[in-house]
Amino acid sequence: MGQRRTIFPRQHTAAAPTGLAPSGSRRWSGLVRPKRPADVLTAGIVAAVVMSVATIGAASFQLPSGGAAFSESFLLTVGASAAGPSADLFQTMGKLQRVIVGQYDVRPKDTLASLSKTFGSGPDFLRSTNRLYSAQLTPGKTILVHNGLGMLYQVREKQGRPETLHDIAKRYNLSPVQLARANQLPGVSLLSEQGLEPGRVLFLPTVRLRFTDYLMPVAWSRGQRMTSSGFGYRRHPVLKTRRFHQGLDMPRPAGSPVRAVREGVVIFAGWRGSYGRLVILKHPGGGMRTWYGHLSAITVEPGQRVAAGVLIGRVGSSGLATGPHLHFEVRDRYGRALNPKKFLF
Repeated sequence: MGQRRTIFPRQHTAAAPTGLAPSGSRRWSGLVRPKRPADVLTAGIVAAVVMSVATIGAASFQLPSGGAAFSESFLLTVGASAAGPSADLFQTMGKLQRVIVGQYDVRPKDTLASLSKTFGSGPDFLRSTNRLYSAQLTPGKTILVHNGLGMLYQVREKQGRPETLHDIAKRYNLSPVQLARANQLPGVSLLSEQGLEPGRVLFLPTVRLRFTDYLMPVAWSRGQRMTSSGFGYRRHPVLKTRRFHQGLDMPRPAGSPVRAVREGVVIFAGWRGSYGRLVILKHPGGGMRTWYGHLSAITVEPGQRVAAGVLIGRVGSSGLATGPHLHFEVRDRYGRALNPKKFLF
């Protein structure tokens, strides 16, 4: 077995990915991505390693949103031949009141519940850390995994001023003392109004975000093609010109049920140009809207309130379409089209 050691890495500006480690695991700034949750490191070995650890500062890490520096409370694993933090290590560190963080590539059978159980966290906490709009994990997607019941938070600047410990504690209904202890910050941080370093990552104990889940508008089964055309610029299949596609095309047999992805009110149900038969729903909380186009039949009326999952129409090829499919869009309160993948997958 290759040598594995656990340290508090030094604080520095986050570096770019350094490529493949000799073991085959990709490593960022001292953090080795775990290959499999089933990797085992016995508690006895972990205890021996922890006893020999010396605190030597904070760590840097490349978060999806940019560079970040980790608090001293985070334990990371390094080593040329190390396969990365194991599931046992995450859970053992949790018993020692330490947070350990790693990157993980989602596999086909993974769920938030299964990963939370493996790494000693909770589904809502992992979802909050990764800002996952959908609770459905996408195989191949890289996410952050960690132990502990809480979420990771990256310090930001507000109106040109870095956030302070008190700012963050107030926003998430934590006491400054609780936040400082969770991240092993010095006591002076409780007295100082000096801002924290932008990009620094803190652990917010017990904190989780509130998400609004979106259902799939059409049924899907493994092996079936999910979409035939994505969000963004494409060559229009009918007009043969380059145009921006404001939604997703989901090919399904004609007559397949189309359902509301969230509860809402029908604000349009009828024919609209190239969309053909179209239903538009307005959803509570923020004025988000979802569009369902090219329907063969509409089963709701304007002004009608519908619950999530309610039948609102049938798949068709009405309007400007080459075959039966659902054209699905998500728009904000100002009418701007958003990528539906962020909400569905």
